[in-house]
Amino acid sequence: MNFKSLILLLVGALSLGGCQKYYLSVCQQWVDVRYLASTHVNTPDPRQENPPIGQMLSMDWRVPQELLAQKPRIELSLIFWDYTEEKKSYPIDKRMGWATYKLLNDDYDRTGGILTYKAEIVTEDGSVYREWKHQLWVNLIQVQTEEDE
Repeated sequence: MNFKSLILLLVGALSLGGCQKYYLSVCQQWVDVRYLASTHVNTPDPRQENPPIGQMLSMDWRVPQELLAQKPRIELSLIFWDYTEEKKSYPIDKRMGWATYKLLNDDYDRTGGILTYKAEIVTEDGSVYREWKHQLWVNLIQVQTEEDE
């Protein structure tokens, strides 16, 4: 094998190493007037007067067929800027799919928005198949003061 063939083989192996056949992915987006399609195509839209404001998490996944028999679900754990927490569950009934979580308007104003989050694909026996953590994710520690008691 010559040097050029070895380099091509190495580059090919490295490029395939980053791909995952099965995954869970989460993307965070801001929602405001720019989120409306009418903003980009300049069409009339009554929502332009009072557009939604907040954040959205888009989750997508690909799992093996045999995992579906274990009734998987996405467990989404959220921590907001006011240090409150919320948990949501999304059943997975197809090998590939997506789900969204929206925090808009009054809920966004009340919480201050999403600080951090973690999403896990969990089977019915509680096993974690895949996980996606926001870079600032930590388990929130609740401290009670004498005033709280």
